Amino acid sequence: MLSFLGWGSSSKSDANTPKHQDNASTKPDQSSSQLSPAATPTSTQLAQPPATKDTTNLKLLVGGMAFFAFSVFITRRAHIKKRIACIPPFYTSSMFHQPQANGAMEAFEALNLATINVMSFGMMTAGGIMYMLDVNGVDDMRRIMRGGLEGAAAGKSDEELEKEVTDWVASVLGDRFEKQLEKERAKKRELGELKE
Repeated sequence: MLSFLGWGSSSKSDANTPKHQDNASTKPDQSSSQLSPAATPTSTQLAQPPATKDTTNLKLLVGGMAFFAFSVFITRRAHIKKRIACIPPFYTSSMFHQPQANGAMEAFEALNLATINVMSFGMMTAGGIMYMLDVNGVDDMRRIMRGGLEGAAAGKSDEELEKEVTDWVASVLGDRFEKQLEKERAKKRELGELKE
């Protein structure tokens, strides 16, 4: 049975091949549909893994959502902790209750919480925008940006586009920009010579 499916050793499959070909010659109408080369997968087709789509944008969105949920949980916990610290004990009048406070530490904690919240929200927003626009990397972003230029950048390389932008800025800013650009080129040449 294993040799019939092609899973056995090569000597058994070679021995079964002539018998199978004889049967194929006697029944041409049935065997031609069953043994056509297009119908049976080859070993190279089985060895190639299927192409997977890059999901960087989805990973960033889900990671941002998880990070944002975590930051909201931390902020809520800190807020509840501060509120409970302000409630006076049972037998203490609210006039005489003085909760312990350290202004520097509270400011530092507030700064940390604000930073975490803003970073997590930014990560989630960037992932959502990338998922909406189907952007998974720099190449996808270039494709979208070049499509937005409405044919102005069609068929041009990055170096040509950079040269056009440099020429435009030079025409707007004048001689001052040209002198600064020449200084930078001279520095690059000197650094290149020093490295060699």
